[in-house]
Amino acid sequence: MGYRVYVRSEPREGERRILGEIDTWVKLDFTLRFNAAGTWQLLVKSGTYQADLLMQGRGIVIYQDGVTEPVFSGQIDAFERYWTVDQHTAAGSVFVGGKCDNDLPYGFLAFPATTGTGTEQVVLPLAQQYAGQATRPTGGPLGQLLWNEADMAFGSRALPDRRAGGLVVGVNTPVGPATPDTLRFDNLGSQYETWLKNKRVGYRFVWSPASKKVELRIFECRDLSGSVRFSRDLGNLKQFEWQLKAPTVTRAIVACQGEGSDRYLYQQVDAEGERQWAILREQLVDRRDIPLKTGRDGKPELIVKKNADGTEDLGAGPDGKEWTPGLTEAKAAVAAAAKAVADAEEKMRTATTDQEKAAAATALSQAKALEAAAQSGVAAAIPAAKEAALAHYVKAVEDAAAQALKQGEKSGHFQIYPIDTEQCKFGRDYFVGDVVTVAADGQEYQEVVKEVNISVEDGGRVQSVTPKIGDQGTGEPLNLYRTVWEMKEKLRRLESRM
Repeated sequence: MGYRVYVRSEPREGERRILGEIDTWVKLDFTLRFNAAGTWQLLVKSGTYQADLLMQGRGIVIYQDGVTEPVFSGQIDAFERYWTVDQHTAAGSVFVGGKCDNDLPYGFLAFPATTGTGTEQVVLPLAQQYAGQATRPTGGPLGQLLWNEADMAFGSRALPDRRAGGLVVGVNTPVGPATPDTLRFDNLGSQYETWLKNKRVGYRFVWSPASKKVELRIFECRDLSGSVRFSRDLGNLKQFEWQLKAPTVTRAIVACQGEGSDRYLYQQVDAEGERQWAILREQLVDRRDIPLKTGRDGKPELIVKKNADGTEDLGAGPDGKEWTPGLTEAKAAVAAAAKAVADAEEKMRTATTDQEKAAAATALSQAKALEAAAQSGVAAAIPAAKEAALAHYVKAVEDAAAQALKQGEKSGHFQIYPIDTEQCKFGRDYFVGDVVTVAADGQEYQEVVKEVNISVEDGGRVQSVTPKIGDQGTGEPLNLYRTVWEMKEKLRRLESRM
């Protein structure tokens, strides 16, 4: 099964038409990525008619033999000319490359100021952004969110000077979980990555032979885990390797603000890690910013400051407000009462007649009584606020310990290297975004095909097809400790019976 490369035009009258086929190229490498921009590079001989087709503004479309839809399409954004005494010694060669059409949203920002609602919502021109909101709330089902932002940024609802030529954003596809967010000139491609992380919803921009345009397709991942499998027994698994590492921290000890014996200490333990690896590794986490000390009962106690009037100052909560609505109301009442006292005192100073002085004195006495009552209200609200503050800081201590354990946790990484066979081929039987199964050492693992690297030599003959499943092999493998530990245990039990 081979590949064919065609050159498509720059946008012309709303289309991107095929201009011709490149069938004399030397080497083709391209990478498809799930929910991200893939890349491609084509090596061709310089000075040929086919090489001259590859110009700025144009793109390529790659077909796989036996598959009706293009497997890849993208723009040209780079040329690299070279000459050697070993290859194409007369005219030399040229590398032409770029990214796939999934790169489209990475070129646009999500403007915050809009007008209209629903499917009539459009962004304001840049010169009018100052007149709208600084941040824009957005959301809805994940697929709808992707479609809506693409349509407003560069689709049919885009500003005329931002609208992408030869593009069809398509119809609203409300699939996936509800995804609320706020936007302010965020890069749309990066936002797509954030919204889609660990979700089984995908998008793909690809050239369509029917419309002769780049089309946005939003989809839910196909579950092919029952039919597409990779294993040694099937002969489509070139290599796998797994690795287990002991934890570097098994006991996180958080030390708070108090001094000496008053300093509050809290410990979290990775009991499973200590049991499995027969090790104990402690780490001190210095958190003097957390105002807790050890009380007489050994439990955490809030450290508070005293105000000049003897009242307790709890400080502000994490949102910059008071710790409880009750304390907020009580302090507002104190402020209002203090203003009433100040107003009454001013009337006392300006009173001229005995009647005015008597009325001002009565008002001042009533205001001071209200102020005293308001201050009592603050004192009454303090205990509940202290409980809220204490609970917040206790959780902060627990989170700090958990984070230290997380950073030093035991880890297990599982790397797999599938290959194409006649029975199971990429493009024909599965694609990026599909869920497949990998079996190794008695353990089965189902995940999404995140990336596929394809290298093709002269004539379209495949040199290699290398899928990457899940986050394995991508440089950021998942910590699959439990999966890998179970593989190890099954292998150990198997070996003990042999």
